[in-house]
Amino acid sequence: MRQLRDDTHLILDGEVRVYRRERSKRWQASFNIDGHTIRISTGKRDLAEAKEYARDAFLEYKFRHKNDLPVVTKKFSDVAKLSIVDMRKQLDAGLGRKVFADYIVCIERYLIPFFGAQFVTSIDYQKIQDFYEWRRAKMGREPKASTLNTHNSAMNRVFEEAVARGFIANKNVPLMVNRGEKSERRPDFTREEYATLIRKLPSWIKQGKAGKPTDMRHLMRDYVLIMANTGMRHGTEALNLMWKHVTLFEEKDLQYLEMSVSGKTGRRDIICRSGTINYLQRIHASSKDIRHIPFEDLLKQRINLPVFRLPDGTVSKNIHQTFRKFVTDTGLITCPRTNQNRTLYSLRHTYATFALLSDGMDIHALAIQMGTSIGMIERHYSHLTPRLKKDMLTGKRYELSRD
Repeated sequence: MRQLRDDTHLILDGEVRVYRRERSKRWQASFNIDGHTIRISTGKRDLAEAKEYARDAFLEYKFRHKNDLPVVTKKFSDVAKLSIVDMRKQLDAGLGRKVFADYIVCIERYLIPFFGAQFVTSIDYQKIQDFYEWRRAKMGREPKASTLNTHNSAMNRVFEEAVARGFIANKNVPLMVNRGEKSERRPDFTREEYATLIRKLPSWIKQGKAGKPTDMRHLMRDYVLIMANTGMRHGTEALNLMWKHVTLFEEKDLQYLEMSVSGKTGRRDIICRSGTINYLQRIHASSKDIRHIPFEDLLKQRINLPVFRLPDGTVSKNIHQTFRKFVTDTGLITCPRTNQNRTLYSLRHTYATFALLSDGMDIHALAIQMGTSIGMIERHYSHLTPRLKKDMLTGKRYELSRD
């Protein structure tokens, strides 16, 4: 057995060697990872502190190897991959924000390809500007402000990882700015157009082929009406909605319908417009496996079944196709104010427009209800300001006060 020097110590059953070089007062450490010898300086003079540091470093390197991460961590690509591993672990545990998935895509598609080989400590203002130019060329256009917000947040996640590991000081993290194009107005429905939509739905449904095609049209109708009366997001929030997430409650002899939705920005509770209960009851009545349960009992039992499904229990991801056919057949496909084709997301924008113009909802309450920021509401619905301020702009408030 090899004789150890007096200034050499083994820890973790001999996996890690802690030693001190001649003429050095600080302890070093070495260990093997996948056949490679890793040597590090603990930076510690105290032996106990050096052993603790060496142990933590060894476990960290083992973690990187297990997750196929390089052991050199000051390169942007290495730090970015560690950040991705952390976000994926949080998502898998149900603790991470849904937007983490967008950050991961951004890091893998844009940030690592550009910054990958650079050290995090060498990324400065000029390199950030170079990245902006490269990204613009890669995308073929100037990114929207919302896209830049996602990219900036993803970049900050990587630098947070670097700061946490001591690779860079927080004061040296470069500032990310958002100078993207202002978001365009999004296609929605006016009250007249929405009334036309509702009026044409029954006859359009009757024109469908018997069986599943007609079942899809019935489901699409209630899906459309619920989207327009709740402001929830099409797709993630709607498809994640279970009957157990729907609640009826009373206050001061008034009945309210509440939904707990989960999607892009995590879980939140929303209050639905009063007519929403009718559309839910219609879906319930058409569901063969649960229609024998009284509606209120169904909600009290917290049944873990999707709300939006066909009578046979099938969950369809093709509602958007049925909606597109409907608005095409009825001449409602193109929004005349934006010249863009309407999609199911247009119902969310319609909800926001009606809430601001007709319900008098303030933007703070609307932002909470829709699970977005006040800034996003202001950017996308600033075109409504003249209508919201119409009395002030026309002087009617002054005229009324004189009568």
